[in-house]
Amino acid sequence: MSKIKKNALICLMGDDRRYIVKAKGEFSTNNGQIDLGALAGKEYGIKAKTHLGKEFTVIEPRLVDLRPKRLPQIVMPKDIGLIIGHTGLGKKDIVVEAGTGSGVMTMALANIAKKVHTYEIREDFFKVATENLKGMKNVDMKNKDVCKGIEEKDIDVVILDMGAPENAIDEAYKALKPGGFLVVYSPVIEQIDRVYSKLGKFTSIRTIEGIQRDWDIGNNKTRPRTRMLGHTAFLTFARRM
Repeated sequence: MSKIKKNALICLMGDDRRYIVKAKGEFSTNNGQIDLGALAGKEYGIKAKTHLGKEFTVIEPRLVDLRPKRLPQIVMPKDIGLIIGHTGLGKKDIVVEAGTGSGVMTMALANIAKKVHTYEIREDFFKVATENLKGMKNVDMKNKDVCKGIEEKDIDVVILDMGAPENAIDEAYKALKPGGFLVVYSPVIEQIDRVYSKLGKFTSIRTIEGIQRDWDIGNNKTRPRTRMLGHTAFLTFARRM
């Protein structure tokens, strides 16, 4: 079991609440205060008590535990999972992404791929993403218009999450290696029509949609929940011939 370093980012888990904090100073909750500085040097998995006796388990945070600052709508985990699964994204891959947005998908990609080059044309989004992605050494950020050229070549996966992805498809084709994947994230079907008109050089083209529905389990009343995470976007996959 690894030990907690001073000032390290930690996650306090208690009941259904999670707090992401640094191992320094004191932290106040509705259930009392915790001396976070006293946790340095101890092993992850220990119980930390507030002065009122409330217990929290101290864990090393994973990507899903983090709460980055958001400006644009983020790509949801259900869609990120489909992108990773359908492209076979791996630790040797080089990825180009446009646009960065708040950097949430960038984080997920960088957590797996060897390198992520991400393009964002809007300066306000770029500033937020820069802060969210601080410390991720395998991310190369560019405040540039991807439609004016992708600098990188021999790319394994290009992901377009932008207003007019059809304008970047030719650049994506030139950047991809043979057999490399193009992925287009499209909230509306009209965007897909424009994208398909530009995919003449690609093969293995398909568009899918992921729907997520949780279930309530137990008390002899197991059933799907009435509310669910429905449409977020269509995902179009294509490969360079």
